[in-house]
Amino acid sequence: MGVFSTLFGRGQETKTDIFPEENFSVLEGKIGDKPVIGSFNMAYKTYDKKAKYPWCLKIAIGLELGNLFENGLPKKEESEIANRLEDDLLANIQKLGTAHYVGHLFNDTFLDVYIYLADPESVHKYLQTQVNKEGLIRGFGYEINEDPKWTTVQGFMK
Repeated sequence: MGVFSTLFGRGQETKTDIFPEENFSVLEGKIGDKPVIGSFNMAYKTYDKKAKYPWCLKIAIGLELGNLFENGLPKKEESEIANRLEDDLLANIQKLGTAHYVGHLFNDTFLDVYIYLADPESVHKYLQTQVNKEGLIRGFGYEINEDPKWTTVQGFMK
């Protein structure tokens, strides 16, 4: 090991240490009698640092009912609108600290987004400024729950 890596690299996690290799899979199924479709990063199934990120942030973006199929899933335009809001929220959340985007699921008039965090406080403060913001393209709600074993998303990782 070189002098500089000994002095400056020791104990620092790199991006590849923090995040697993991306391995997204499309999921289709039913919850109850309603169809669902989503995309989840299956690399998190065996992720060994879950305990460092014990807070599950679930964002539920409300879809415009007029832009949905009868089964509650979005038409193309609505999907694009919801995904754009998801991307904007995620980008701002990632500026606040490490955020593990696990995936999202369209179901019964909502897009549910799942993100794991080490410390939820700054994210909660940020989302409080956004949730009732005037001019939002779609309304959304969120909840942050302690989930050190990531059981909330376990069912999507099969």
